Amino acid sequence: MFGGGNTAEGVEALHLSAESSQETISEAQRLSDEICQMLLAAGYFRARIPTLPPFDKMLGGLAWCITASNVDVDVDLHFDEEMTLGQKIKLGENVIAALRKMECPCQLQPHQLQGLDFQALFLVFQWLVKHVLSRREELAAKTRRFAEMKFKASDHELQEEKEEREK
Repeated sequence: MFGGGNTAEGVEALHLSAESSQETISEAQRLSDEICQMLLAAGYFRARIPTLPPFDKMLGGLAWCITASNVDVDVDLHFDEEMTLGQKIKLGENVIAALRKMECPCQLQPHQLQGLDFQALFLVFQWLVKHVLSRREELAAKTRRFAEMKFKASDHELQEEKEEREK
């Protein structure tokens, strides 16, 4: 998901030290790729941009999922590629606050987001993506019921008009 760059760049992008074991690097890469696949399945297509840094993918993905879940969390979650590091950290803190307001069962700490703790992020994304998809299904069902109600009401009015004309 990060492109075919050299291993040193991949390790740095994943916020791992050069002394990290190959197993640790592989696990971080696997979890990162799985998170990106979850985000793509939910509709966050920026996750497939290979030049986007992992931190930006994770932060943008979290902000997008929270927004897409349609829950009123009353925090600013606007993500922009041109944000400074300080602005990204502030957004990360807002994301953590929003997750708490949403009562996410997986407690994420700001340092886990900033340090790209993929094990912690994976659990949060699992919960968030399920939440987004569930909300989408709920909204689709409500929209369908509303459309059916409107159709029945207009059909009933048409039947009454037809009966009036036949008299």
